[in-house]
Amino acid sequence: MKRKKIEESKIPWPDICRRYRQLYTGVAADILDGHGVRNHSLPPGIRPLKDHMKVAGPAFTCQGVAVGDITSDDTPMLIEMLEALTPHCVVVLNAGGDLSSSHWGEIMTLSARQRGCTGAVVDGGIRDSAFILKMNFPVFTKFFMPASSISRWELKEYQVALQVGQTSIQPGDFVFGDIDGLLVIPQTLIEKVLVEAEKKVGKERKMRQALRRGTPLQAVHKKYGSF
Repeated sequence: MKRKKIEESKIPWPDICRRYRQLYTGVAADILDGHGVRNHSLPPGIRPLKDHMKVAGPAFTCQGVAVGDITSDDTPMLIEMLEALTPHCVVVLNAGGDLSSSHWGEIMTLSARQRGCTGAVVDGGIRDSAFILKMNFPVFTKFFMPASSISRWELKEYQVALQVGQTSIQPGDFVFGDIDGLLVIPQTLIEKVLVEAEKKVGKERKMRQALRRGTPLQAVHKKYGSF
């Protein structure tokens, strides 16, 4: 299995992740649009378990497929993947369109957290949601399903390129998600988008203050730009 090396950032990952979590996806999406990155948002059906949950970290990608063999068991592969997780990463799991089972659960969450993983994005199903909620571990998912993936679905690869909806995801691209949805920020733009988004948040703060003072929107727009 070919593993793609994640590029090192000039800013430490803990600082990048913390600063992104202080932002919101809308402002980062606008910055990406400005850089010509249009297919940055994951499908709207992938939602957080709780509205307050955010994910922000380099993508650790996983790809699986549905199987029709009742003797299949990908547990060794799942263990290998979970033990390969890196600090600050966000798991991005593409279930390959499988609707027959869950693809993420409590034990996977415990193991991921133990490895320093900070969230999971599942383009598929999860179970054990009540236990995951008690851990306050951020998980975004498409649906809920009590059925086990064993003999229904298999993890085939990890740290490979994914396609989720219209968005391509490479290992190490930055995943940022909140109540409004999920963004994928290319590795080459992670720091640039962060800095530009922080500046835009500052402008938007001034726009709010001006509007609350009664300044007409036309004047606010002329002074501070788009919103």
